[in-house]
Amino acid sequence: MKRNEMHFYQLLRDFLTDYLITKRNFSDKTVRAYRQSLNLLRNYLREEIGISFDRVDFSCFSRSSIYDFLMWLKNTQKNSPQTLNLRLSAIKSFLKYCSEEDLELMPVYLDVASIHAFKGVKRPCVEYLAQEQLKLLFSVPDMTTRLGRRDRFFMIFAYETGARIQELLDLRLNCILRSDTSVRVRILGKGNKTRYVPLLESTVKHLDAYLAGFHKSSPMDAFLFYTIHDSQKTQMKPGTVDYFLKKYGKLVHATDTAFPKGLHAHMFRHSIAMAMHK
Repeated sequence: MKRNEMHFYQLLRDFLTDYLITKRNFSDKTVRAYRQSLNLLRNYLREEIGISFDRVDFSCFSRSSIYDFLMWLKNTQKNSPQTLNLRLSAIKSFLKYCSEEDLELMPVYLDVASIHAFKGVKRPCVEYLAQEQLKLLFSVPDMTTRLGRRDRFFMIFAYETGARIQELLDLRLNCILRSDTSVRVRILGKGNKTRYVPLLESTVKHLDAYLAGFHKSSPMDAFLFYTIHDSQKTQMKPGTVDYFLKKYGKLVHATDTAFPKGLHAHMFRHSIAMAMHK
């Protein structure tokens, strides 16, 4: 393997194993998508162009070469515009990183950066619940039962914090931070990034009622949301949340056909975002 090829693979390794993870804090899913995109390009160069793996270097990353690769994905592999843009974004990100590490590679990056994104990407319809729908949903759980009280609080808390489902399930009691003037929730999000969400006074009342009923003597490292198996409190699973959300969603839809059929946790995140926007 010659010097140019060695330089290419050294930067590729550092990009995938260090830069994306350590510097950019990308999730495992995003890193896998970037890795897959670059592997697809490498396989294309070998199978379609005849360039063996040990001969791949930055001369393979001209604007015309990358455009031909994208056209192959579109016409031969039948990739959608959304997938094509994902592949293009990964290649651009890699070349931008390389240009920052080696100034001589800046022309390579700028050349490929001039390729425009593909049009025709369908934007998914954002599903959210209006305020009246939320009120109706929160009224459905049976408050005379323990599970009903738990489920109602989970939905209220999911809406008020705007947290992702796994972020909620990872919360422990020591993530609830109180001061003389406020109550905040410490949430560990994607890429291990921490954010602090202040709670409204009305939400704090719901929280205190939940803690009084479900965590009278729990240690501070106990999970905020749990299920009981063999008399032991264990972290609640996403499947449990999906189950009771679908159950309540069906009940509401039976009385209000405008209510979304498939209620899922991310709708609360969308709903609070829409409420804040308005």
